[in-house]
Amino acid sequence: MDLKILYTTLPDGMDQAALKRGLEQVLEEDGWLTGSGPGWVELELEDERQNPKYGILAVKHYLQQAQLPPDTQIELTGVAVGIYE
Repeated sequence: MDLKILYTTLPDGMDQAALKRGLEQVLEEDGWLTGSGPGWVELELEDERQNPKYGILAVKHYLQQAQLPPDTQIELTGVAVGIYE
């Protein structure tokens, strides 16, 4: 399952490389980064046959703990939702 993170800014002291490193640690063997560009990072969550809810929640939790701004969104199957919703 593809998950895209859309952001306008990152917290002070964090650049996109640090965001990607943090996401790689959160995903471990449950997914991987597939692409990135200005204002977005795309991930592939492992094993679509199982409920991907846990991977999605882990990513949202990481983004909240890293204190990304409230306008940050995750997009699944073309539907974007805020990380604090």
